[in-house]
Amino acid sequence: MRKIYTVGEAIYDIIFENRKPVDAKVGGAMINTSVSLGRLGLPIHYIGDTANDVVGDIMVDFLIENHVDVSHFTRYDNSKSRLALAFVDDRNAPRYSFYKINTSQKIYLDFPKVKKDDIILFGSFYGIKVDVRGQLVDFLLEARKVGAILIYDPNFRPNHSSLLSAVMPYIEENIRFSDIAKGSNEDFDLIFGKDNFKDVVHRLKKVGMKRLIYTQNENGIDVHLPNQEFHREVKKLNPVSAVGAGDTFNAGLIYYLFHNNIGKEELNQMDENQWFDMLELADKFAANVCMSMDNYISLEMAESLK
Repeated sequence: MRKIYTVGEAIYDIIFENRKPVDAKVGGAMINTSVSLGRLGLPIHYIGDTANDVVGDIMVDFLIENHVDVSHFTRYDNSKSRLALAFVDDRNAPRYSFYKINTSQKIYLDFPKVKKDDIILFGSFYGIKVDVRGQLVDFLLEARKVGAILIYDPNFRPNHSSLLSAVMPYIEENIRFSDIAKGSNEDFDLIFGKDNFKDVVHRLKKVGMKRLIYTQNENGIDVHLPNQEFHREVKKLNPVSAVGAGDTFNAGLIYYLFHNNIGKEELNQMDENQWFDMLELADKFAANVCMSMDNYISLEMAESLK
């Protein structure tokens, strides 16, 4: 059976408004995507790590409750799990402060064997983390060899800017590995100093980009494909919270590919109408998350799609 894998850090998000904590969620970009897909009943497997502490227990229990396979979720004894403080401003856009995992053990990810047309989403800090880079590259190279679909979202944060010169080769390599690179205008402005689609495409072509989905919040979505480019407008919203919107957009992309039996060969043959349909669905996923304090699509939306 075809499977979906996400690779990324597990974080417990504590959300603040007006400097006061108002909510707490199991998060991390890839967990957010995984939970949305689990709620939809897709065969989603999360690859990541956390501590063997109370926060880690909360994470594991939550993933299982939402039908996410945790057999590749590494846990470290005598350690403390990651935390993220998300400070939401008056535009409901989050500003993050991250607290790393505290462990004396060697960081280890349990990568599975993948098969043709499996879907792999990777990115965020674990896409560029030195401690797991060798393991990750071996996994991605094997996935490419067997014909899996690779989707990369850099999800780059301002607090990582001091690392940029050191990790730039990893970001470029990830883009080259991926079948689809998806990122926001903020991501690419932080990484490459390019604040418009045309300049980003020009820069990414130099590193071997295949396809790019470039999101710009209320300003729509631009797409670069091997033989064409196009723009899609999006519905304007007054969001409750934008936390998890990009991650859930990724879930919409994956859901469309899986639900429509689009494998590696079919991806190469998708026409403009199919791309528009996929982006429309992904935008609906993101919009659903923006209208709540959750980081994942609602149970109601999941039931309606199932």
